[in-house]
Amino acid sequence: MRSKVQSITPKKAAEYLEVNTANRPLSKSTVKAFAEAMSRGDWMVTHQGIAFSSAGALVDGQHRLAAVVEAGIPVEMTVFTEVSDETFDVLDTGKRRNASDVLALEGEKSVTMLAAMVRTVWLYENRPDLTWSGGSAAVTNHQIVTTLAAHPELRDFIVVGDQLAAAIGMIKSAAGAASYLVAQANPKADLSAWFEGVTEGAGLPKGDARLMLRRVMFNMTRKREGQPKRRRDTREHLGLYFKAFNSWATGDPITPLRFAGRDPMPPIATLGTAPVENAPTDRHAVSAQ
Repeated sequence: MRSKVQSITPKKAAEYLEVNTANRPLSKSTVKAFAEAMSRGDWMVTHQGIAFSSAGALVDGQHRLAAVVEAGIPVEMTVFTEVSDETFDVLDTGKRRNASDVLALEGEKSVTMLAAMVRTVWLYENRPDLTWSGGSAAVTNHQIVTTLAAHPELRDFIVVGDQLAAAIGMIKSAAGAASYLVAQANPKADLSAWFEGVTEGAGLPKGDARLMLRRVMFNMTRKREGQPKRRRDTREHLGLYFKAFNSWATGDPITPLRFAGRDPMPPIATLGTAPVENAPTDRHAVSAQ
């Protein structure tokens, strides 16, 4: 078996695909995800490339080649030739590294929660008004690592996510990511009244946005008799959280608190000058402490 890094043009990729005689069915979502990574410049040369048997048949790499064709740009890949036919049965049988695995290798803690929070932030920044489920919403390990590097303080909100999830039933990663994004949008304000009000709920007047968020989340997590348990949706939880925060921060009432799947993601309010009952006295920024 021999290997060499080569620049694979769309034309060459199409030619290689013509000798694809023994591969599994092509996954369109995988091809799309690879092509998008290539177009963004996120594709990197690794030991995983394309492989040809001793007879010249393509035995591995059909999705990468199809992605080159779809992206329409040349991409460098490791090309293996003279691969024994006996190796085909063991190709791709190893466990693929997920985002949690990659973060663990980077020395991070609470990697499952952190990976989910980072993914939520990436989706919020890159496709806020599109679906966050399915293959089209896949976030690569490289995007997870680079997003965390751009948002290092996200780590500090893992505990916030845990607290909110325990208090009101919100998805942990959504609670942590939403709290971080609100704090990021208000970098100097004291948001302790917001966080404490949502978490504890003590003494909140009727119509208070924090109380409304608590009630909506309680109702969403409660299984009603004779009805299937409601599917939990990260994007929906973020939308509800931001709507409630915006109402609390601006003093504009919301009745009722709702966020449908096709609703655009609301922009996050910054604390203004209008008085808000039980709001922080510093109206210009935020702390998660």
